[in-house]
Amino acid sequence: MTLPVPDLAYAAALIDTLGTLSLRDVGGTRLPNLTVQARHRDALAWLGKMTDTRVTEIKKDYNRAGCGEHCPDAHVHIVSVTGRWVITGVKATIVLHNVLPFLLVQRVGAIDLVTAGQTIGYKGNVVEKMRNMGWEIPDLKPQPRMRKAS
Repeated sequence: MTLPVPDLAYAAALIDTLGTLSLRDVGGTRLPNLTVQARHRDALAWLGKMTDTRVTEIKKDYNRAGCGEHCPDAHVHIVSVTGRWVITGVKATIVLHNVLPFLLVQRVGAIDLVTAGQTIGYKGNVVEKMRNMGWEIPDLKPQPRMRKAS
């Protein structure tokens, strides 16, 4: 099973227009990090379903200064709700590898993150789960990181 091309293209469009690509330091290792934050919660829920990742709701409640010229009140109360979808490490590497052919704006950054992600340790079960969901797995570091026995 592989993911349909329109799904990969749509994910790429969301990443290209709303995504933030970065390397995140975790325990001395630089991990690929992919974040999409937006008010479009249905689109974020779709990304969450595609990657088996929870979307976090971000609530903001603040006062914004009125313009002083047209606004009758000195401060305007603002309440907003957005969502945030974040994937890190090998999961971000796999997603970016798959959407790379469709990225235009963030293509160079995505290539850099995929390259970095191919050299990091990872949990084999994450890779297997992504494969079972239809994601193509790029070449990765040969040995998955093993879980420590409890």
